[in-house]
Amino acid sequence: MSSARQLRKHQRSIAKVVSGISLIVLIILGSTILFVSFLTNTPRSETQARGWQRTPEIRVIMDSTADWARMMFNDLFGSNDNGVRIVEIHSRGWLLGNDSDDRIDAGRLTFIDIIYNSTIVKTGDMVGFFKGNNDFAHTRMYVDVVLEVNTSMRQVYAFVMLAGAGTTTFQLLNKQSSVLIWQDTETGNSLTQYTRRWIPSEAFFARQQIEAVLVVLLAVATVITIFVLNTLPLLRKAKTPAVEDSEGL
Repeated sequence: MSSARQLRKHQRSIAKVVSGISLIVLIILGSTILFVSFLTNTPRSETQARGWQRTPEIRVIMDSTADWARMMFNDLFGSNDNGVRIVEIHSRGWLLGNDSDDRIDAGRLTFIDIIYNSTIVKTGDMVGFFKGNNDFAHTRMYVDVVLEVNTSMRQVYAFVMLAGAGTTTFQLLNKQSSVLIWQDTETGNSLTQYTRRWIPSEAFFARQQIEAVLVVLLAVATVITIFVLNTLPLLRKAKTPAVEDSEGL
């Protein structure tokens, strides 16, 4: 046997060993990730207490083609029997498309509402924007708030408010965990609307989760990829000896 063929045989043996070790290490790694994901990312909330609980910072986002929209965190009578209320207001701003005269409102606000040609004065914990009548430019705004949620209630509710034309997508995002708590899209019908939306109270405290099935699929895909990458050089080397031997004759 020539020295070249011995060298190739030695290289193939090393490649097989590397391939085997890679598979074993990746299987162990995938099993470890799966085990850790079950221990640390089980579907439970960060709070087990009952009653009014303070949430992490929540980002309220409105992506809209309407001229105004609001989200109200109390019931229609201005009380908090709905199970959620604003306790702190942090930053606010525009993410897309605002004009210089567009306005963001947040806090305990008193406002004039017109329902069926009747003028009504109301007060509520609200987040919203106003761009001016008939300004239907596409905008996206946010307000960062801290809420208190009554976790004795399985579900709490808030009202989304809009009028006129345009479509608004409302989102609540837990900034600490990056979990999307809730989302809804509504389109105006030329009348002031108060649409009640229920949200599970535990959703405000949910942590980011890694699906066990996703972890398994990623581990399997990684193992297959490493196996293929280690096998292809062996297949290429198996075809070269005949050519090289013929050259040496």
